[in-house]
Parts: sequence; structure tokens; C-alpha cells
Amino acid sequence: MSSKTATRDRILAVAPELLRRFTLSKFSMEDVARAAGIARQTVYKHFSTRDDLLITLFVDEMLENHAPKMAEVVSLPPSEENLLDVFMTELTLARAYPLFDEVLDPGMAPKTAELLFRSGRMAAAREQVWIPVLERYRDHGVLRTGLDLAATVRWITYQEYWLLTHPTVLCDDDQVLRAFVRDFVVAALVVPA
Repeated sequence: MSSKTATRDRILAVAPELLRRFTLSKFSMEDVARAAGIARQTVYKHFSTRDDLLITLFVDEMLENHAPKMAEVVSLPPSEENLLDVFMTELTLARAYPLFDEVLDPGMAPKTAELLFRSGRMAAAREQVWIPVLERYRDHGVLRTGLDLAATVRWITYQEYWLLTHPTVLCDDDQVLRAFVRDFVVAALVVPA
């Protein structure tokens, strides 16, 4: 491993603990540099901005932890019910994210939304996870034809984000939530029965 890679890995190792300790509103590159034992300028050589570092943390979590855990449910035969399971599994994994409370704190949710939805890297990572699922469902006749898959992924992301940041607005019961997602989110994507 090169020293450049080791330094980047050290930054990524200390950043989550700092985010937990300081929350998103007070998380700073200076604190990251201090905790990693490197100069602040060195942090900026690896991550151009604080937002760049945060997006890297979120994308890494999604690709390295969430996507593999979704693999089992994603591999089930395409059906309306199994698409619902994919969606609900991702919601469950997001809720279990160790930094969930820090990232989706009500006071920071608008900043987090701006960060996530303006990031090309986040959009590309979401597409990497979801487009193969959607293609498979489309190819098996479950998904509506003619959907722009990249736009569909963005729409799914909006739906999940809203449900995660407003957990009790619709209901405070996962079975009721599941019914809502089936009747409105999944129903919007699948071929009508």
C-alpha cells in the first residue's frame, strides 16, 4: 500500500468518529487532520472540500456495506413483492447506518439532501446499485417499459430520503409503511395488474 493510499485510508478511518462526536454541523477538515495526525493541507490533497469527504464516506458505506447486504434480496426472482423487499431492505440498511442520526438530524437534513442530490458521485453510485435491479425487473416484464432508469433511480432516492427523514409522518409502524410503499412507490414502477 502506498503512503498516499495509507494517508487517505487514515482520513477515512477517523472521519466517521469525528462526525459522530461533532455532528455534521461542526464536522471540520481541521479536526480530521488533527485526528489523523497530518497537516490540514494533506487532507485537502485527498478531498477537495469537506463535502467531498462526506460524499466519499456515504458512497463507500453504500457500495461496501449496503449493496452486498442487499444482494440476497436483489437476487430473488423479479416480482412486485420482491421489488418491495429490495426497497424496504435498503430503508432498513439506511436506518442501521452507524451515522444515521448524525447525517439525518432534522436540523441538518436540508444540508444533507443538498449534499446528496447534487453529488454526481452519489448519483453514479445509486445508479450502480439500482440500474441493474431495474433492468432485470424490466427484462422480466415486472417494471413499466419506457422508464428512464437514471431518473427512476433519482426518484427512488427521493422517496427513500423522504421516508428516512420523516419516519413518523405517514406512520410509526413498519407494516403500515410497507403497505404504503407497495401501494404508491412500487405501484408507480410496475406494470399494472
